[in-house]
Amino acid sequence: MVFPRAARKGMITHPILQRNPKFMQGKTVLILLRYLCLLMMLVGVLDGCAISPAVPPLQSQTTQALQLEQQGKFAAAAQIYTTLANTAQGQQRNEYLVSAAEDWWQARQSQNAWKLLAQVQEKILYPSLNARVELLKANLDFAAQQPQAALKHLNFPLAALPDELKTRTLLLRAQVHVAMNDTVAAVADLSEREAYLGNNSAAIQDNHQKIWEVMNQSHAAINPQTLPKAISPTVRGWLQLGNLARNLWQQPQKMLQQLQAWQANNPDHPANQDIVPDLIAKQKVFVTYPARVAVLLPLSGAYQSAADAVRDGLFTAYFQLSNTDSAPDVRLYDTGATAMGAQAAYRQAVAAGADMVVGPLIKDAVSGIAALGSLPVPVLALNSLDPSQPTPPGLFQFGLPPEDEATQVAERLVAEGLTRGVALIAQGDWGSRVLKAFSARFAQLGGTLLGTQSYPPNASDFSVSITRLLNLDQSQFREDQLAGLLGTRLQFEPRRRQDIQFIFLAANTVDAKLIRPQLQFYHAIDVPVYATSQVYQPGDPADPDLDGISFDDMPWTLETSGAAADTSKTVASLWPNNVLGNSRLYALGFDAWRLVPLLYKGSGFSIPVQGMTGLLTMDNAGRIHRQLDWASFENGVPVMLTPLSLLPTPVATIPNPSP
Repeated sequence: MVFPRAARKGMITHPILQRNPKFMQGKTVLILLRYLCLLMMLVGVLDGCAISPAVPPLQSQTTQALQLEQQGKFAAAAQIYTTLANTAQGQQRNEYLVSAAEDWWQARQSQNAWKLLAQVQEKILYPSLNARVELLKANLDFAAQQPQAALKHLNFPLAALPDELKTRTLLLRAQVHVAMNDTVAAVADLSEREAYLGNNSAAIQDNHQKIWEVMNQSHAAINPQTLPKAISPTVRGWLQLGNLARNLWQQPQKMLQQLQAWQANNPDHPANQDIVPDLIAKQKVFVTYPARVAVLLPLSGAYQSAADAVRDGLFTAYFQLSNTDSAPDVRLYDTGATAMGAQAAYRQAVAAGADMVVGPLIKDAVSGIAALGSLPVPVLALNSLDPSQPTPPGLFQFGLPPEDEATQVAERLVAEGLTRGVALIAQGDWGSRVLKAFSARFAQLGGTLLGTQSYPPNASDFSVSITRLLNLDQSQFREDQLAGLLGTRLQFEPRRRQDIQFIFLAANTVDAKLIRPQLQFYHAIDVPVYATSQVYQPGDPADPDLDGISFDDMPWTLETSGAAADTSKTVASLWPNNVLGNSRLYALGFDAWRLVPLLYKGSGFSIPVQGMTGLLTMDNAGRIHRQLDWASFENGVPVMLTPLSLLPTPVATIPNPSP
C-alpha cells in the first residue's frame, strides 16, 4: 500500500533541501514514518513463527525510492514510482504517479512532472492527494514565471488537510503574492501559516524572518491608514511595523520612539519575540558615531562635481540626526585624484585625531591608501581595489562598480530561466569591464553567451553591430549568393537568428534610446532586453523608445514612495544643477555616512541593512555589496519588478536522461 505523500513529508530534513537564504521554495525530504513501522513488523519475529516473512516486492521498491529521495536522487526515485504506477490501479496508481511527479519536480525536470500529472485521475482524489497535485501544479507554473496561473491552483480548502500541507500551501501562496506585488496578501498568508507550526520555536522564528524579508524587499507601497478592514490585528501590526522599519536607515534618530509606540499598541504581537528587539538594537548602533570623522574627496580638479555630490549626500544624512549638538565633528580633506594626494590627506586626518575616515573616491587614490599597509584609523573607501592588490586590515570598500550590476543581470536572467543570449556592448573600458563581469557570472551559473558585438558610443546608426549580432548579415549574404546562382533578384526578408532568449545591452541612456528601436526594426521586437542602471537617467522625461528594457538600479532612483524617495526629491531640489548625472553619487555619500557607526570600531556588520544604494552586505574581505532593485520601462517610465531574491527557482525543461 502507498500512503499519501503528505504523511511522508516533514518528519526528517536533509541539508540539500533546507530552506535556501533567498526565501525560495522550502523542500523537505520524503520520509514515510509509516513505512518504517511496517518494515519493523515485516522483519520482526511473529508470535508462534520460527521463520521471518520475506519483504514483499512492492514494499522493497517503495523503500528503495524513499532511500533515493533521502540521498537527493530524485530522478531515480521518480522512475521507480513510475514503474510501480504502470502495474497499479485506481487510487494506488494515482499515489504512485503523484509521488513520481513530485520527484521529477524536485529533480527540476518540469516536462516529466507535467506528463505524469496528466495521467492522474483527479476526480477520485482524496483531499490530501488533491492538495499535493494542486501544489505541484502551482510550483510548476510559478517556476515558469506564471504567478497568476499558480495562484489559481492554490484556492483549495485547507480545513481537511494535515498541518504540514497547510504550511506548504500558505508558504507558496505567500511567495506567489509577493511576485504579484501583493504584500498585504503575502503577509496575511504567512501570518496564517504560523497557526499550523505548533510549538516549533525554530520554525516560528523562521516564519517571522520570512514575513520580515517580504516587507523589506517588496516595493509595493503600504499605507497603514488604508489597509483593508478585514485583515487581522496581527497582520495589521506586521504591516505597520514594516512601514516603520523602512525609515530605520534613513531616519534612525526617530525609530526608537516609534518602535516604543508600536509596542504599546501591540503588546501581544509575535514580532515582539524577536523582530522588535533586533530593531531596537540596530537603532542604537545606527546613531552611535565616533567623535571625529574625516572625509577625503577630490574637491578640486576634474572630479570636483562628483566629489560635491558625494559630500552633499553625506551631509544630507548628517543633518538628519536630530541632536546635532552631540553630532560628530566632520572635517573635509582635498585628495586630488592621485595616490600621493590621498596618502597625504590620510596622514593629516590621523594627525588631527580622526576616529574614522570616509573616502577617498577615485580608484587610484584608494589604491594609494591600501599601499600604506598599516592603517591606524579605519577607512571606508568609496571605490574598490583591483582584485590583485592586497587589502590591509581596517580598509572597507564601498562603491558603485558597474561589474556588480552586470553580475546581477546574469543572476536575474538565469533565475528567469533565460540561459542563451547575446550581448551588445559599448566600445571602451566601461563596456569591456561590464562584459567581462557579466559573461563570467553567466557562465558560472550555467548560461551560454552565444555571441557578442561592440558598437561605437554616441553614434546614431547602430545597424552594422546589430545585424552582425543577430546574424542578419549572414542571412543577407546567403540571399546574395542564391540570387547570383539564379541570375535574378529575389523577394527576400532577412531572418535573424532564432536561438537567443535575450539581449544584454551595455549602454547609456542616450545610446539605449536609439538602439532599442533599431533592435525592433531588425526583427528583435520579441526578444527581451536586459541592461544595467546606465540606461536610466533620473530626471529625464519619459521616453517610450526605452520600453521593454529591464534593468537593475538602486532604491534612491527607483522607489517612488517612502523615505528614500522623499530624500532623493529633497536633494534634487537643493542641488538641481549638479544632481543631473550625479544623482547616484548623492546616495553613495548618504549611505557612506550611515555606515560609519557600523564600521568605525573595525568589526563591520554581519546582517544586511537596507540602504539608499541597495540592500547592503559585507564579506569577510571588508567589501560591501549591494543587492539592487529591478524595473522595466513601460510608457517610458520605470516600473518596479519582483526583487531577484524573491523570484521562484527555475526548473529545467529537458527531461533527465536515465540514470
